[in-house]
Amino acid sequence: MQLENHTFTDAGEHAALLSGWEQQYFQLDCGPFHSRLQQIGTHGVHVFHESANVRVVQRGSTPSDMLVFGVVLDGNAPVTFADRSVTAESMICARANRDFVLHFPSETALLGVGVRLPLLDEHPRLAQRLERLIAGKSPVLPLAQAAREQFTALWRDITGEALALNAFAQPELGQRQVSARILDMLDSLVENGFADEKADITWMSHSTVVARAHEMIVARPLEAVTVLELCEALRLSRRTVQTSFRLVTGKSPVEYMRAIRLNHVRQLLRTTSAAELTVRDAAQHWGFFHSGHFTQHYRELFDAMPSDNRPQ
Repeated sequence: MQLENHTFTDAGEHAALLSGWEQQYFQLDCGPFHSRLQQIGTHGVHVFHESANVRVVQRGSTPSDMLVFGVVLDGNAPVTFADRSVTAESMICARANRDFVLHFPSETALLGVGVRLPLLDEHPRLAQRLERLIAGKSPVLPLAQAAREQFTALWRDITGEALALNAFAQPELGQRQVSARILDMLDSLVENGFADEKADITWMSHSTVVARAHEMIVARPLEAVTVLELCEALRLSRRTVQTSFRLVTGKSPVEYMRAIRLNHVRQLLRTTSAAELTVRDAAQHWGFFHSGHFTQHYRELFDAMPSDNRPQ
């Protein structure tokens, strides 16, 4: 059984160690990055608890063989998942192999549970009920308070059980018990845990603006996207675009787009040697042609010099 507890000082390293996920994390707030990831894995279930001290945007896809459920434990602002607001009164319910963008505010914690489809195949009644729950609906559903408390209490219970069973050299028993507890909790949620769904159209619209901007950044890395170009591409007023970014990311459009490009530079620097790629070339690849301005922005965001992030 997989039992892991990690701390990180780099968003990309955090993303890479979340088992079974294909995704990227981009740091948006300035300052040192500190995060924590705890995860428990069995043959059929993945349970994880993650938190970060700064705002992060996550982009990727859910595992190809897993349904994923998640709740926000702590946070000063709503999380956004797949264009929907995730508050303390809602739950993420995502299909396998689903592309997503998740905006993760600072000082926020998320508890996630993934259940592999082969395990659900062994429980056809529950699998059918979960399929009906997710089919054709929002990936974020209202959650009853009692169901939320049950979901969060489960983390405390199974971590204690898993550690105890591992200590007594009973990993197979631990895997079976963790899997059984997760399936039982999901069955209870399907029965009476969800309230009536109400679509948040306004939040979806704001989130779409940010998603389109991100796509434009990646499509033309050498040339920074301006707010005017974004407004023209989306046929929206500057005020609307600025409001969307503030609500979803907590940043202005310029701050957000610059942070995304800086994160890409950081990833290049961490994965290539100085002999393969100079700092200047990495910066210019993502549209930073003024060395002084680039170094200043990089240091403000990551609390480090670009040269500090080369492989040893």
